[in-house]
Amino acid sequence: MALFWNDNFLNKIRNNWLRRVAKIQYYAGGVWYDAMITSKAIEGNTLKVVCQTQDSATLTITAVRIVDSDGEIAGQISENLIKNSTQGVITLWEFPLYELV
Repeated sequence: MALFWNDNFLNKIRNNWLRRVAKIQYYAGGVWYDAMITSKAIEGNTLKVVCQTQDSATLTITAVRIVDSDGEIAGQISENLIKNSTQGVITLWEFPLYELV
């Protein structure tokens, strides 16, 4: 079966999605913290976003969310990461965007 979307269109959509990832936040102890996005890229059909924590507290991170450029929650996931005050957390998020046939 032939693909419906052409490659140029899909690449534009991937770039649009990547531009719209404005913020990654992590939740711990009743507070949302902003992570620092250190890189955003497209590799093949996958959006890749790397971020790291910016605090110096001992925390149990229980959720992570992505906020888009309009300030809306794009997605959220539950976590259970324990971080000491002397540690940071670096995460790589990968989002493949491709057409299923």
